Amino acid sequence: MAALETLNKLRRLTWSQVYRDAGLKWEKIVSVKPPPGIGALHSLRITRSRRAVAYRDEDFIRLLSIARDHDSTYGKQ
Repeated sequence: MAALETLNKLRRLTWSQVYRDAGLKWEKIVSVKPPPGIGALHSLRITRSRRAVAYRDEDFIRLLSIARDHDSTYGKQ
């Protein structure tokens, strides 16, 4: 259950650590316009083959989706 391990890891990290963590690979998604009220969407590695779309909401991370393949995270068809 690599996904659960990643979620537990996220609970322990500060935001500064999330941004720097090489395993999570927190990246801003520039190819997709964020919904109103959200400053930016980001992707992060949940497992070796899956990435999630998320955004920062003050002290919380809001996960919006977990993509089946890498390219769909970035809005590519």
